[in-house]
Amino acid sequence: MKMTSKSVQGRLSILKNRYFVTGVFALVWVTFISEIDLIYLFKSKRTLGQLRNQVEHYEREITATTAQLKALSSDPSRLERFAREQYFMKKNNEDLFRVIDKSHVQKSK
Repeated sequence: MKMTSKSVQGRLSILKNRYFVTGVFALVWVTFISEIDLIYLFKSKRTLGQLRNQVEHYEREITATTAQLKALSSDPSRLERFAREQYFMKKNNEDLFRVIDKSHVQKSK
């Protein structure tokens, strides 16, 4: 029984130590209670990483689009081909027929 009372007294002395109690309180506050807690910081870091990946993706897209614009601006035949393929433009004396694959057509009931 003496051993149990010593261990209980040791635990109580730790809880009476104001530095330990203050440290535990500060840790709980920073982890869970504060407006900018650790959970928020981890989520923000993950979101920041995703946004940086998006920035890299859009920078690559801008580079590719700029190169395509440069190629279309320099060659009128490329510009005409691009307009015909992407926007289905035609000359006045032409007829345009679009062939659509059945897998792209949605079935309507």
